[in-house]
Amino acid sequence: MSERRAHTVRETKETRIECTVTVEGSGRANIELPLPFFRHMIESFVKYSGMDVELSGRGDVEVDAHHLVEDTGLVLGSCVAEALGDRAGIARFGHTYAPLDESLVRCALDYSKRPHVVYEMAALHGRINDFDVSVLHEFVRGYAQTAGISLHLDLIRGDNLHHIAEAAFKALGLATRDALTVIGVGIPSTKGSL
Repeated sequence: MSERRAHTVRETKETRIECTVTVEGSGRANIELPLPFFRHMIESFVKYSGMDVELSGRGDVEVDAHHLVEDTGLVLGSCVAEALGDRAGIARFGHTYAPLDESLVRCALDYSKRPHVVYEMAALHGRINDFDVSVLHEFVRGYAQTAGISLHLDLIRGDNLHHIAEAAFKALGLATRDALTVIGVGIPSTKGSL
């Protein structure tokens, strides 16, 4: 199989984001974002996904983090989708539980090209430093939409906002790693097409 790699740039009046993804990587992240906690979450996702990701972004964070967080999800997802091409040979499905101290998050996903998100993370509201963690939902939705995945992300338990968020991004990474592993040849569907 040829190297599954892609490069994407998105520029709007609100943000500019550039991303390069290599699916068969080592979990190396080179992330430049002006939101330190969000950067930490992306680094966790990349580390456990096994992909290599170079991503730089800037945006109107003086207004709100929303635009940059959502657009980062859109760009990273579209870059992954491009790198996957027709998705031949991938396992397609992934699921995991990720604990972090008192927090436990479950992730189940399908890289089916049919985006859908069930996000049951009700406790993920509040601020870490000046970052509103509820906006992480926008990243997850944007990523799932453009990567073409059906995604279920559920908080089983947790109290600490940092632990909950990090467990969620680790779970997303681990499930992604399993789903994108090449296990065969051909399109992973009984229909012959995704």
